[in-house]
Amino acid sequence: MKLDNDLYVKHLQGMIKYPTVSSVDPEKIDTEAFLAFHKYLEETYPLVHKTMTKEVFGKVGLLYHWKGTGKSDKLPLMLTAHQDVVPEGDHSMWKYPPYEGVIAEGCLWGRGSTDSKCNIQAYMDALEALIADGFVPDYDIYLGFGYNEEIMGGPGAAGAILSELLKSRGIQLGLEIDECGGIMQEGDKLVAQIFPSEKGYADFEFSMKDPGGHSSQPGEHSSLGIIGKTACILEENVLPQRLEAPAIEQMKARAPFLTGELAELFKDPEANWETLKPIVAKDRSLNAMTRTTTAVTMAKGSDQANILPERSWLVINNRLLAGDTIESLQAFYESIVPEGVEVKLLKGHNMPTVSSTDTVGYRLIQSIVEKKYPGITMMPSMLLGGTDARYYCDICPTHSVYRFTGLRYNSKWGGAHQVNERIDTDILADNVEFYVELIKGYGSAK
Repeated sequence: MKLDNDLYVKHLQGMIKYPTVSSVDPEKIDTEAFLAFHKYLEETYPLVHKTMTKEVFGKVGLLYHWKGTGKSDKLPLMLTAHQDVVPEGDHSMWKYPPYEGVIAEGCLWGRGSTDSKCNIQAYMDALEALIADGFVPDYDIYLGFGYNEEIMGGPGAAGAILSELLKSRGIQLGLEIDECGGIMQEGDKLVAQIFPSEKGYADFEFSMKDPGGHSSQPGEHSSLGIIGKTACILEENVLPQRLEAPAIEQMKARAPFLTGELAELFKDPEANWETLKPIVAKDRSLNAMTRTTTAVTMAKGSDQANILPERSWLVINNRLLAGDTIESLQAFYESIVPEGVEVKLLKGHNMPTVSSTDTVGYRLIQSIVEKKYPGITMMPSMLLGGTDARYYCDICPTHSVYRFTGLRYNSKWGGAHQVNERIDTDILADNVEFYVELIKGYGSAK
């Protein structure tokens, strides 16, 4: 099988030209952009659409199914990604237009180039090549492409809809792969960062009502003043640090790549926890690994300077560690906020099940990566953000839900959600190759 990186760049370039922006309000989704994207996929991958069944779920979600021969005893393989992208923001801040798929400076520029149309492109190109090569799986393959991952769920979450659909059909998964992770440079060595877990998520609103009135006759405190005090209380009462299994595994994996005191402490984080706690607390990334975080992100009072607000509010975002739940957080917040402040959960979910690193699926991923990059180190980590992968933990009895790609990261990339999002044009074939090997090897993996 011959891999064609230029073709893959062209395919991803075409995907970027569709502004498939998600919205908190389902009615504001530009369904025409998504439907045009669906048509592009049909035209670009004719063999996939001839071989696999396709159905639309929810508003504009896509579910593909390739029924295998049944010769393998493996539960199905599922590959998921999301069609939607975050808003592009101010076009004047982009070096190249966000929806033209410009190729320049060794990169493909545009919204969705890294998050996560590159995954859809890799899955589809891998399958198109395998079908052309005569491959037929001995197990079932599913593809699931959501349309509102970027708004982190809530009512009508595509991932939840698809998970429930599969569950209603009695479908269980043997291996589920979603976005994030890949090959990275740590000093002079390569590591493969894979995420068997991700943190939970919650948005809480804190609000207070007040008679309001003219600002020339204020009371002792306005509702906004009380809400401001609430923000300080929340930041002063952070959730306690805890050392959970995903963080322990990640620290141990990182130890060989560090120097000095931290390298020694990371070799045995449990034994060295009391020494590590103040060090970890000062580092944003390490701190987030070891506690449920609280970030005050939004607030509002009145609409004009001379009006006392009748209702003021703020919103915080939590990323939950195992052991904390939405219910326990709400109870905690209600116990510390000033009298009269109402605490309301806007949306959220607890931390999903942590997948195992001792499974057939994990070993298969590891073998593929080690064959391509001899001497590479696998680095299981906890994802501090979120993906749609969490929705499939309950229908994957093998505990094999991983966030990983075959992409190799470098300094040419422009990050997801940022202005000037871009991806290195030289690496797309590596990603396609990874999924080709994964699909070929899964049926007989041990």
